[in-house]
Amino acid sequence: MRRLFRVTPTLDNPIIDALSRQMSHAVENLVIEIRDHYVAQFRSFVLDQRETCRKGEPEVKFQLPIDSNTYRQFAVVDFVCNDKGPEAIVFEPETVLEFDRLEGHIADSKLIIDALRWDSVFIRHDAPSVEDAIAEWFEKWFDPDEIKFDPTAELSSCIHAVFVAPDHIEVDFGTAPVEAFWELLEYLATSKARNIFIES
Repeated sequence: MRRLFRVTPTLDNPIIDALSRQMSHAVENLVIEIRDHYVAQFRSFVLDQRETCRKGEPEVKFQLPIDSNTYRQFAVVDFVCNDKGPEAIVFEPETVLEFDRLEGHIADSKLIIDALRWDSVFIRHDAPSVEDAIAEWFEKWFDPDEIKFDPTAELSSCIHAVFVAPDHIEVDFGTAPVEAFWELLEYLATSKARNIFIES
């Protein structure tokens, strides 16, 4: 697997270089753990809703009014119960994994991860423009036309919402895999972001 995050050694030393590779691998495993921890709780939430709601579906996509501040006015509702008309039910995880600040690089961009809550990832950056990068990434991971929709799948593996401002992006990664997270950072790096700072 191609390494995405790297810790840059400050000395030309093979031992330090080996430790840097180990740390990079540890960071990527941490992101997997954070995502899986969130999705496990989301899966339990869906099962609970199915027990109490006779007519309902998880991860329902909506196009919101034009004045909505979500990217392209699209968002996913965690669960919609239709027992007495549509009722949107929002999932709030009971626990979030915490860790010490991480610093490294992705491509040529300095990357700092201060906190990472999978359903509310706030990414501050200094890229001149991200519109083209976001458009391609959003098509793949939100899948607004549901090209990859699988009616037999337990979960959609899609992001739930994106908010874009000139100097930051906020993402609810929903049930998307960790590749969605790293690809977004790679897009920011190729959009000439020198600094990427992540908090939640």
